[in-house]
Amino acid sequence: MTQASRPKLLDEFRDTGLLLRRVNDVPLTQFQVLGERASATNLVRKLFEKNIEIMRTEALGWKHAAPRMPAIPRDFLAVVVVRNAESWALSMHKRPWHLDPRLQTLDFSRFIRSPWRSIVDRPTDFEELHPELADKVLGEELQYDRHPITGRQYDNLFEMRSVKLAAHLGMLNRHCNLMLVRAETVQADPEGFAKWALDSLGLPLRGERIKGVSRRLGNRFKLSVDAETRGETPKEMSAEDRGFMRQELDLRLEEIVGYDYS
Repeated sequence: MTQASRPKLLDEFRDTGLLLRRVNDVPLTQFQVLGERASATNLVRKLFEKNIEIMRTEALGWKHAAPRMPAIPRDFLAVVVVRNAESWALSMHKRPWHLDPRLQTLDFSRFIRSPWRSIVDRPTDFEELHPELADKVLGEELQYDRHPITGRQYDNLFEMRSVKLAAHLGMLNRHCNLMLVRAETVQADPEGFAKWALDSLGLPLRGERIKGVSRRLGNRFKLSVDAETRGETPKEMSAEDRGFMRQELDLRLEEIVGYDYS
């Protein structure tokens, strides 16, 4: 992200948690939501699908990975969702999608300090998985959760968050139509977000009225291990865990999207 884009984010996004940047006047026909797991990406996607006349696609690759694509069409809208790191980390422990079962046994404090390793446990979750590989990679390490440049394993989930956040905010440098959304803004008023998106994009309403989302994907998650083995996810971080989080995060990036953990 360039320094020139920083003031716009701080001025418009920090206050509202919503930002739309159009780079052309081509009518939008497709969208894809990008963002880390447990960041309300599916809530945003469903609000789009229920309320806005625009087609969903996963053509840019797995939505929870660092973006990689050969090109971005002019009629395409990328929607990037971010969430407060503390509530995100707690949610990641409660519902650790694709995490190696050996790491699912850890209590929260050990969980946030452990090297990250995901596996392909649900091949159908990856629409871009080639049919030639689909029946051969079950249980193999999920390469999307390794560093996209060096290929190495992340030291912990906060390092993974920082790298992916930088990659997702890097969409600002790709000269594409982009919507940046704070999860907390959408969660506080889903229908209000849908109305804002409709008005901002100038697209037709799907149906007769704005609809909310009653079913959440996260509610379908099941641990691969006995829940009693690792204990409950805490309601909030301890001071020691919060200090570790601050130490590991890229606080400059967090500030850009409006989060302060002081």
